[in-house]
Amino acid sequence: MGSRQGRVADMNAIASPGHVTEAGTGPGKGYFGRSLLVGALIEAGILGVVALLLGQKTTPPPPKPHPIAVHLVQPAPPKPKPKPIPPQPKPKPVIQHHPLPKPVPRPLPKPVIHHVRPRPVPLMAKTPAPSAPVMPAPKPVVTPPPPPPPPAPSASVQQAAVQHYAALVRSQIQAQTQVPQSVRMMGASGTAVIQFELLPSGQLVWARLGQSSGVGAIDRAALSAVKEGNYPPFTKNMPKKPTRFDVDVHLSARHGG
Repeated sequence: MGSRQGRVADMNAIASPGHVTEAGTGPGKGYFGRSLLVGALIEAGILGVVALLLGQKTTPPPPKPHPIAVHLVQPAPPKPKPKPIPPQPKPKPVIQHHPLPKPVPRPLPKPVIHHVRPRPVPLMAKTPAPSAPVMPAPKPVVTPPPPPPPPAPSASVQQAAVQHYAALVRSQIQAQTQVPQSVRMMGASGTAVIQFELLPSGQLVWARLGQSSGVGAIDRAALSAVKEGNYPPFTKNMPKKPTRFDVDVHLSARHGG
């Protein structure tokens, strides 16, 4: 390959116009033109041969691979299995009810009436019913009239009975009254008048101080003794109504009455 290119260069150098101009004069111009044409043809032939040789040795380029298109196709969903057809129920046999024949009513036999003559009942003698004994009417019970109330006692009798009861109550109160320690320490004494009212049953209605003894401890002790006392019921000659009493209660440092 390299030798061929050198030969072409030598031939170009031989046919170059410089050599013609240096060697000859005018008559060498035709020779120059022909030489140039021959050189060009030879060069073209050489280039064609070289191109042919190069074309035979060079391998043609491999063909370009064509792209393969791959299309992914989604498989179709499986078809649902057909549902089994349920068996149809067998039709029930139609039972025809034939009405029973109505019984023909039979005529009842007529009762045979036997005419019996009544027997005569013998007449019985009527006996009189025993009469109930007649009881005499009860005599009306006469209740005796209540005895007349006893005559009311006179005023003088009632007054004497009240005074007697008052003395009894006073002695009871006097015995129940206790001398306070303050009265004993002071060596004091005094008499307090206590007023109170009693029912005929002896129940106390109210009590209060009627007249002070001048010593508060003696007054309080006397009033307390009256309020805490239990009194007997009135006697038969006393009036049957609430009665007021005035009792003197005497207290001293030495004794209680």
